Order: sequence, then structure tokens, then C-alpha cells
Amino acid sequence: MRAIAKSLFITLFMFALTAGHTYAQGFDNIAADIRKGDAAGLSKSFGGNVEISIKDAQNSYSKSQAEAVLKNFFGTHVPKSFNIIHQGQSPEGAKYFIGTLSTSAGTYRTYVYAKQVNTTFVIQEIRFEAQ
Repeated sequence: MRAIAKSLFITLFMFALTAGHTYAQGFDNIAADIRKGDAAGLSKSFGGNVEISIKDAQNSYSKSQAEAVLKNFFGTHVPKSFNIIHQGQSPEGAKYFIGTLSTSAGTYRTYVYAKQVNTTFVIQEIRFEAQ
């Protein structure tokens, strides 16, 4: 009986460790896609609709529309660097980060808000504000 309990504890511990790594990795992938200007990669993290704000224009887009909007943005604003300056998590498990995106056409304060769904993050909102 004791061996079964020990085995169960080890299994649960390893699962929690793996789930935590996957959890962090999914959110890190979003930042990496922004750093690369990869609209297709970002779209893999979109749910049904995503709110995108670029400069003063804001709208809610379907997954495919949002990918096209970001592809256009990254096409005219080629990323040079992206650094996260602040990140946090809500009590409900949603995560966000604020960063500085340096592009060929200027610098943008970037905000991403994503909710956790199972072990992945679904982007709810992305904002690019000119600095």
C-alpha cells in the first residue's frame, strides 16, 4: 500500500512539474512570435475573436482577420527587438505582459492579455501604442 501511495505521489508531482513548464512555455512563445514578427505563429494562440489595437485604431477580429492585420503591421513595422518590461497574472489565471517593440518604423509599447485554456494560452487582446 505504501509503495502505491509513493508511486502515485511521484506521478502527480511529475505531472505538475510538466504542466507548469508547458504553461510558461506557451506564454513565452507569444513573446517570441512578436519578437520575430510572426503573425501566423501568433494566430495559433488566438481564440474565436481577438481585440487588436494599433496606434489609435482598435477593433475585434476573427482569427483569420487578426492574422492578416498583424501580418500587415509586421510587414510595414519589421521588428528589430522586443523586450518584456512587466508581466503579471490575474487570480483567475490570465496572464499579461507589457513590452517595448522596436521596429523599422518606430517604437511601440506592446500589451498582450491571454487566458489559459487547459495548458495553452489564448490571446484575448494585443495593443501596439506608438511611443
